Amino acid sequence: MENFEIIEAFGIPDDEHLPNSFEAEFLFRGIDWKESSTGRGILEPFPDLKISIVKEIISTGGSVSVQDIVDHGGKHLTPQQFHETLSQGFGSDDVVLIDVRNTFEHDIGHFINPRTEKAALNPQMVTFSHFDATFCAKQADNFKDKKVLMYCTGGIRCEKASVMLKKRGVKDVSQLQGGIHRYLEEFGDRGYFHGRNFVFDQRIAIQPSDCGSEVTQVERKVGKCVECENHYDEISGSRICSVCRDLVLVCEKCQPNLREYHCRRHAAWKNCYFTFLDSFDESELRLQGQLLENLRGMYLPASVNKNVRKTLSRQFEKVQDRLRSLEAGVAIANRNAPRRCRTCMDPLTLCDGCCWGFWKTQNAKKGYTKLQLDAIEPLLPVVEGTLVEPGPHWNSLRLGSPRNKDGSIRRGEVREVKSWAAGDNERDCVAVRWDIACYSKQIRKNAKPGQFQIYRWGIVAIDGQRLYDLKAVSV
Repeated sequence: MENFEIIEAFGIPDDEHLPNSFEAEFLFRGIDWKESSTGRGILEPFPDLKISIVKEIISTGGSVSVQDIVDHGGKHLTPQQFHETLSQGFGSDDVVLIDVRNTFEHDIGHFINPRTEKAALNPQMVTFSHFDATFCAKQADNFKDKKVLMYCTGGIRCEKASVMLKKRGVKDVSQLQGGIHRYLEEFGDRGYFHGRNFVFDQRIAIQPSDCGSEVTQVERKVGKCVECENHYDEISGSRICSVCRDLVLVCEKCQPNLREYHCRRHAAWKNCYFTFLDSFDESELRLQGQLLENLRGMYLPASVNKNVRKTLSRQFEKVQDRLRSLEAGVAIANRNAPRRCRTCMDPLTLCDGCCWGFWKTQNAKKGYTKLQLDAIEPLLPVVEGTLVEPGPHWNSLRLGSPRNKDGSIRRGEVREVKSWAAGDNERDCVAVRWDIACYSKQIRKNAKPGQFQIYRWGIVAIDGQRLYDLKAVSV
């Protein structure tokens, strides 16, 4: 498909065409169907279409039920009402505006008071499941006599976030109906939202113009590099915190100066916590070990900081193992070790930083000259039913061992040929169903027919070569 249209593919349920039953009527009642166009020549905005039955769409560990939303949910404000409320009270001590999204989402775009330049409150979340325990528990008492407004991308997270606050005694809680998406449709860049709205597909983040609104001003960039504090808002799958794996904003000037990246929460760990230790010598590793022990001693009492202390202890043991290998002469420090992508583990000379399905925001061949394009080898042929095994670019750090426990090479069958790189007609990835013998006993026991994994089949790296995680084998 040239554009991925959920509505076009499946249609919007119409009450007149529904079966005459209470279940069917209830199923589609009140759903806010949102439309959004890719508009960038993206072939497949999502790497796959997966439908799962889960206990919760937004995980709260079961602490917020559907009935809780009905009984304790916040008041829904239309974009117009939300805008008017902000106009009247934004910046006042009696009004609190909370961004109910993860930190990296807040970093590239959020509501800002035009008079005071004060941004919406950021709960500093890595995942939404932390909202109640790490934010509401500490702040609810401060909000009980205030008017609380909250927002998220499309309104879903606010349904549960409002319940969490109201259960803790905050009475006046309102939420933006339809989220940032609906607000941008109505106000575009004339409203109080500045920056870009993060979305969970290949577009990564959208501007007001992507929501169908009229653009009247220049882009208002709010993201900042964690190192130099200059404005920067480009998200990449390769720039994630080595500790928590949260996305980090690091500008082009600062990237070459860092072997790995650390978010603001873990800035104090940046000199001692690394995923890849192959470039450090013995003295550097000893210093890292000392700094890790010092950090661990700061997180007291131990009962409250159990998980953090455990993380630091694991890293300390990792450093000590590497140090022992160097001292025993079974390993050497490679001062020229390549900088690697924390996500896919490939050297950054190969990875363009868009190595997770929907992170693939641009074709790797974009910007190449015709001569360079002509030099790129054609894709190797592959069809459904092709038998495959680990190939020339199989990365054991990311994909695991290429062998089964009995020492035999893993074998699988191509079940679908797909497109990984956005904005191109090439089918450069494959969905593979592995032989059941490739899995552990526990996975084998719970394996379901049709389960498969996606691998690269000729995506173009930034140096122009094609990457193949797999290779075809003949029977």
